[in-house]
Amino acid sequence: MLSLYIVRHGQTEWNTEHRMQGWQDSDLTAEGLRRARALGERLKHTDFQKVYISSSKRTEDTAKAILGNRQVPLEKEDLFREMSLGTWEGKKQEDIEKEEPERLHAYFHQPTAYQPADGESFEELEQRVKRALLMLTDRHQSGNVLLVTHSVFILMLLNIVKKRGISEVWNSSYIHDTSLTLLTIDAAGTITIKKEGDGEHRESTVSL
Repeated sequence: MLSLYIVRHGQTEWNTEHRMQGWQDSDLTAEGLRRARALGERLKHTDFQKVYISSSKRTEDTAKAILGNRQVPLEKEDLFREMSLGTWEGKKQEDIEKEEPERLHAYFHQPTAYQPADGESFEELEQRVKRALLMLTDRHQSGNVLLVTHSVFILMLLNIVKKRGISEVWNSSYIHDTSLTLLTIDAAGTITIKKEGDGEHRESTVSL
């Protein structure tokens, strides 16, 4: 049995400014680091055989905060990147709302009608997430694997596991920063969702 622990990166500066990130990056906030360390405390007894991260620095910093002093092989992989948002990246959502209201509405409410401006479509993201999942299941048949990635990537992965169309991609639990989604995959390839967007650790009052 493979257990896949899937985590969204910690809160970033651009998250607090409501800027679209996509393939671009910004630093984790102090709160983002605290929540990542709190998740690490929650998972301290889980023995990870491998850690995968996207090529974004925010996932690397989050993974390192979760692991602390633990020495676990860590691999960067472009397949795990967030959905590319093209010309929107770095812009505040409120400004995009003024400049391209119809495109933004399609992004959030009509994913199959969304036409990206130099970024990825939801169809392209779906194919990439399927390749990422296949890579993981080809490489790992058992044990515990940690994947630190991004919110829309995780939502698309959940959508695929639930065997739903792209129009349903937003209809899963909200993926807060550092939230935990846990999938188990048995020898027959059956995927079970054990946790979805679980943020139990996020409000921990423990000083870390």
